[in-house]
Amino acid sequence: MSDEEVRAETDRIAAQYRTAIAHCQTLQGNDKHICIEDAKGSQRVAQAERDAKVLGDAGHSYQVRVARAEADYRVANERCNEMRGDAVGICKKDAEATYRKAQQDAQVKRVEAPPAMSTDRPLTPLAPARSDLPLANPPR
Repeated sequence: MSDEEVRAETDRIAAQYRTAIAHCQTLQGNDKHICIEDAKGSQRVAQAERDAKVLGDAGHSYQVRVARAEADYRVANERCNEMRGDAVGICKKDAEATYRKAQQDAQVKRVEAPPAMSTDRPLTPLAPARSDLPLANPPR
């Protein structure tokens, strides 16, 4: 991506975040908290995706998966606050278990990802075979 494209993407992410937060301000109570966490999570995921597009390596793909897992966890944790009694604890434990599973999956995909090719130096093509060179062991 060019510098202009990165700037445009950054501006788009910021505008999307501002719009989402403005919508959240119209809500009340826990719905507002859930909305804010969702907006923040969406912003973090979008930023991680932008970085992955710019740099394009496996480490940034991992960061995208982790950002998505954290965003989902924070929203789920806020949703748990709507519950009462024992359901809150169970909900939070489920959210944490889901988060840990997503982290593990991200780590597995990071390990399974093929190594990125370095673009520092271009590969040199093999020299064409020459038929005029003498063979090491000539036929008898």
